[in-house]
Amino acid sequence: MGHIIVDAASIQAGYGPHPAASPYDKRISETLGITAFEVYQVELPPGAQTVPHDHLDDNNDDVYAVIAGSGWVVVDDDAVPIWLGQFVSVEVGSSRYLRAGENGLTVIAVCGERR
Repeated sequence: MGHIIVDAASIQAGYGPHPAASPYDKRISETLGITAFEVYQVELPPGAQTVPHDHLDDNNDDVYAVIAGSGWVVVDDDAVPIWLGQFVSVEVGSSRYLRAGENGLTVIAVCGERR
């Protein structure tokens, strides 16, 4: 087979290997068999948040693409509003987490080792 197609709705959310693993993570890369980087769909209900973390230990870059809702990315205790259509990158050494607004927040998170 030359491809794999996965519907995120068919993947059960749960904790994964990422330092910010939360019960809201759908491990897309694992389901697709991708090993070069990690891809998650994080579906936060209203008011929920991920775990504060940085990437000093694993030297990974994070990129978040907002695909539904709105909320905040909290970087070094500074809450920055984010909404549909935005992409966010955070420096490796900065602490970060996501917090959902009143309508929830869904992001695609891509994590990979810096080169």
